[in-house]
Amino acid sequence: MPISGDLYRQLGRASAGAVSVVAAHEPESDAIVALTISSFVTLSFEPPLVMFAIQRNTVSYASMVTCRAFGVSLLEAGQADVARHFARPGRERAGHTAFDAGHVVQVPLVPGALAQIECLTNEVFMSGDHAIVVGLVEAARTRDGEPLLYFGRQYGLFTPLTGS
Repeated sequence: MPISGDLYRQLGRASAGAVSVVAAHEPESDAIVALTISSFVTLSFEPPLVMFAIQRNTVSYASMVTCRAFGVSLLEAGQADVARHFARPGRERAGHTAFDAGHVVQVPLVPGALAQIECLTNEVFMSGDHAIVVGLVEAARTRDGEPLLYFGRQYGLFTPLTGS
């Protein structure tokens, strides 16, 4: 018998994760949709694949699972306001938020992010109440800085252990 939903949410809160914003152009209108995620992971080196999960009841779900390309911006420690904005239900439409355009795939990317990744949608898998979106990495840029982390329903910073 599977565990309860409450216990599962407690497990999620016990896991720290880097915070990212995934953004894409809506297939129908070309408007930008974006959402904050902590489910981004690198999946494969050859070919270079990444993935993220999106809940089916998210407003931007249909756009994200049908887009031909998407951008992932791994947020820098000072970008908690960006993370909060796109984490709120109903804020997925970018509206007046400024984005950089990708150099290769022309996907929307958060300016000043620690890493910007341009992906072509490779596969979409349905699993439980989420879709897993896999992207083929066509271009990426990184810069030095500290990542924004999410743990226990709060944004925070990474503090290295001394003597590591």
